Amino acid sequence: MNEHKNILPNDISDEMLLLYSQGKLSAEDTRKVEEAMASSAFIGDAAEGLLEIDNKDGINDIVGDLNKQLKNITQQQKKRLKKHNPLDINWVIIAILVLTIVAVGGYLAVHMLSNK
Repeated sequence: MNEHKNILPNDISDEMLLLYSQGKLSAEDTRKVEEAMASSAFIGDAAEGLLEIDNKDGINDIVGDLNKQLKNITQQQKKRLKKHNPLDINWVIIAILVLTIVAVGGYLAVHMLSNK
């Protein structure tokens, strides 16, 4: 499941947060994580969520399940978007050409009638 990108800012990795929640970080890394938590609500919420989990050994399984669910949801949304494509660009071009021809034809007709 390493196909996801690190979405955490400030050079804080998900592994670092996991080790923080387990109390296995060095003092310097703990300080970095706590500073990042103070400066970013996202990191603070992530760390708080990890601290709330009782079974720290099962976190990797939980993350794997969440990634699978997220992947399924995004694939379903992509399929839904493909079914409901907006107007094809060719139809837009054809409509513009038809309207231009009608407008020019109308102008010419009015101009010819006004000259007679």
